[in-house]
Amino acid sequence: MKKIILSCFLFYACGTVDRSTMNSVRLKSDATTDSIEHVVKEMLIAISTNDLEKAKYHVLEEGRVFRVRNDGMSFRSNSEFFKQTGDQTTDYFERMWDPIIMYRGDLAVAWTTYDFHLNGKFSHCGAESFTLTRVDNRWMVMDWAYTANEPENCNSPLGPIVN
Repeated sequence: MKKIILSCFLFYACGTVDRSTMNSVRLKSDATTDSIEHVVKEMLIAISTNDLEKAKYHVLEEGRVFRVRNDGMSFRSNSEFFKQTGDQTTDYFERMWDPIIMYRGDLAVAWTTYDFHLNGKFSHCGAESFTLTRVDNRWMVMDWAYTANEPENCNSPLGPIVN
């Protein structure tokens, strides 16, 4: 009987929590979390500026990129990501906020929300997850995944792009 009551309580508690009001759980800022966050920001700058060299400096070629949308999931290799970054003529701009950084030893995860703009216009938003490893005493992105939500389902706190 106790198990049934406990199960009902847990089911009720999990279903009624408004997760949008929960505070982010993240490690306290320190040199390691700051360096992990810096790598993620630099990667987003590489995307936003079509900077192939910066992308290759922060991303391992052997990894993958995963995109999750309502119509399914797709992936490409980081090598393909490099080709697309170097060949882009489209003006991309990506911003993130409220990153959550976790690490242990030489493995780290950064999870963040983001918004994305194409040619100066808002395109979509979502969540991104980056898996990083430390190589030669420097953090690098191995794999990353992101959701691509439709604009009507986005609520970026950063507002419009300021030129």
